[in-house]
Amino acid sequence: MAAIAPNGLGAAPDPLAASGDQRLAEESAAYFSELLSYPLERLAKEPELLRADQEQLRRQLQDTAVGHYRSFVGATRCLADLRSQLAAATGHLDALAADLPKLQAACDAFRQDAAAIAGRRADNRQLYSTHPTVLEILEVPQLMDTCCRSGNFDEALDLRAFVNKVAVMHGDLAVVQRLVAEVEGVSADMLEQLLQRLQGAIQLPECLRVIGYLRRLAAFPEPELRRAFLQRREAWIAGLVADLDDASAYEFLKRLTDVYRLHLFDVVMQYRAIFSDDADQGKGRDGGILYAWAERRIAAYLEAMRLHLPRVSEGGSLASVLDHTMYCGASLGRVGLDFRPLLAPLFESAVLALYGQAVASATDSFGGLLEAHKWSTGSSLAARSRQAAETAAAAAAAAGGGGSGDASASSAAATLPQSLVEHAPLAVYANGLLAAFNELRHCAPLSLQAATAAKLQESLVAVAAALAHYGLTRALSEQEQAAFDACCKAHTATLTPYIASCFERIYAGGAALVDQRAVAQPIADMAAQRDGS
Repeated sequence: MAAIAPNGLGAAPDPLAASGDQRLAEESAAYFSELLSYPLERLAKEPELLRADQEQLRRQLQDTAVGHYRSFVGATRCLADLRSQLAAATGHLDALAADLPKLQAACDAFRQDAAAIAGRRADNRQLYSTHPTVLEILEVPQLMDTCCRSGNFDEALDLRAFVNKVAVMHGDLAVVQRLVAEVEGVSADMLEQLLQRLQGAIQLPECLRVIGYLRRLAAFPEPELRRAFLQRREAWIAGLVADLDDASAYEFLKRLTDVYRLHLFDVVMQYRAIFSDDADQGKGRDGGILYAWAERRIAAYLEAMRLHLPRVSEGGSLASVLDHTMYCGASLGRVGLDFRPLLAPLFESAVLALYGQAVASATDSFGGLLEAHKWSTGSSLAARSRQAAETAAAAAAAAGGGGSGDASASSAAATLPQSLVEHAPLAVYANGLLAAFNELRHCAPLSLQAATAAKLQESLVAVAAALAHYGLTRALSEQEQAAFDACCKAHTATLTPYIASCFERIYAGGAALVDQRAVAQPIADMAAQRDGS
């Protein structure tokens, strides 16, 4: 067995070989000790004895090999199998050694993944333990929106402040950033809802609350907040004006004036109460935006008056509108917005236009009636006696000059003279002028005295010129000519003084502004021209 070891693996120590070598050494040492104790004769015989023992051992070995040859063959086969198996195991060990770094890397990755999963699991366990609180925080935008819809703006603003505080402490978290974004969206809706409240019928206490909410939102700096307030209130007033029905100019102007009287006053008072730091500063740090806004609104009101006043077709309605606007100006004057001086040009223009249209209509009517008139002499003789008495009365009225203070003048102007009734064109013309005076008397600015007298003078002269032209261009019979001459005389002696006295009742001293000589001149020129021919 010791001889097999050199042909084996050799690399690994053999415990059996080591124990055999030790035993052999012990036996050798014992043999040498025994050999040294032999006598010389014994030593001489020792080689023969050793050969005899060797021969005996050889024979025993042969006998043993012959008797146990099958065992030796099996041992040889086992050794061959063992060698092949050891070679395969060595290959597997080499492959395992090559794969060990990969296994180590996979184990390291698994250890890292396991640590991450364990961390997430710990986070999830912590999240589960704080789930009610987290859920309440995530529901803040929805709760804030509900508060805004129900009008609980204080609670909504408290929730917004809470979210802002959370954002300051944990602003780097994605969930907090998303929460802040949602809250900002709800805040924008709340801002628009608050501004919409300013764009409606709102009283001062509610205005104070809304502005307080807007200040807590901090959406505007102070000057912009004031501008936003005025813009929304202006939009509300503009909406009220747009809703007015302008089919009737009279009703439209009265309701427009009511809108400005009530709501413009309220807006100014609300602004001064809310932004009271500017109450004593005039055009202070706000740049005078209140006054600029009020000026623009009053300019819009005056522009509406300018557009719609000409559509008022009655003097009484015009006077009523004037009273209404004057009352509005007096009311707004309490907050420094008295615009009454700016109304004078508008109403003067409207009054003069209304009066001028009535006078022009009377003049045109006279021209048409004169062309179609059939001159009749049946009543001209009876009219001459009445005309003489009325001429004297009219002259006395004109000479009295006291207007409504003279009894005879009042009596003369009270009714249309009968001599004019005998001449249809003059009667219709006089009625037309009286209608114009009736429109004028409701609203007769003193500044228009000269202008209205000039229009009256122009009309009377035009009528006289029309009579003169008719007398020169028409061929009349003797009877028709007598009737025409009576009409011309009635115009000069009765109509003109009567109309002047009526004008006197509107403007004291107004009769003096009617030049009766100039009115009579065209008829006088016609008579002179006709007599000369």
